[in-house]
Amino acid sequence: MTKRLYYDSSEVHEFDSVIEAVAPPSAEQSRPGVILRETAFYPTSGGQVHDTGWLTLEGAERLRVAEVADAEDGRILHYLEAPAKLPVAGVRVRGSIDPERRRDHMQQHSGQHVLSAAFVELYQMPTVSFHMGEDYCSIDLATPSVSSEQIVAVEKRANEVVFENRPVQIRYVSRAEAEKLGLRKLPPAEHEELRLVEVAEFDLSACGGTHVDTTGQIGSILLRKTEKVRQGTRVEFVCGGRAVRMARRDYSAARLYLLDPRLQLVSAAIAPAGGRMQRVRDLDTARKEARQELEAWTRILE
Repeated sequence: MTKRLYYDSSEVHEFDSVIEAVAPPSAEQSRPGVILRETAFYPTSGGQVHDTGWLTLEGAERLRVAEVADAEDGRILHYLEAPAKLPVAGVRVRGSIDPERRRDHMQQHSGQHVLSAAFVELYQMPTVSFHMGEDYCSIDLATPSVSSEQIVAVEKRANEVVFENRPVQIRYVSRAEAEKLGLRKLPPAEHEELRLVEVAEFDLSACGGTHVDTTGQIGSILLRKTEKVRQGTRVEFVCGGRAVRMARRDYSAARLYLLDPRLQLVSAAIAPAGGRMQRVRDLDTARKEARQELEAWTRILE
């Protein structure tokens, strides 16, 4: 079983270890992989995507870790990008993860915990699944719909918790203890010991992911859109650095649209013939609303 260094601290970015086993490329996985005695690399699981980084072998050969996944028996496989030759078991290595990618994942995952807890606190809407993509994240709620007013209220409440800079702590308890603690969601009975992530006086959840030390490190939480899915309602969101980049992108797009009448004319021209006049009126309303939003973003971002 691989010792998971990120369990106790998500701030471990470099570590020393030993290669215990090597997996050659296969029909299922084109990249070779190595299993280490211990690792700070997070494997894809629980809705969170994997870390990337480097392994430096004795002799200074540097290998790119392109993907990380759980293997059998609690081990973790580090898949390597095009090594000149396969490393061998017993070799000592120095691991280093991509710190910017790790920070982004910590912001998104911790933000999800705060967001899910806010939906429960305000509207008793539990989260049934979480997905972290490269550009955005989403949670699926066990509810047929979410109103725009509820979205605004939950976003406000979640960011209040962020701005309060509450401690986020990790602790380990037995399953019997966990059943008495009122977890937001109790996982299936697979392990006798559970790793709990606690946002002080707001959320307590069993989770194996990487998280910030205080909610202020999340940065901000921005809810983007909702859509109906089979198991309820999906809410798309971004946190921290992603929220800033998304706001800048939206600001730039709105500014371009307002300053280029050709985009507005094309939008009206492609509307169905019978609805073009209405489309023009809609565009005029949208233009006014976009200008108001642009002015608001200008005060924030410039």
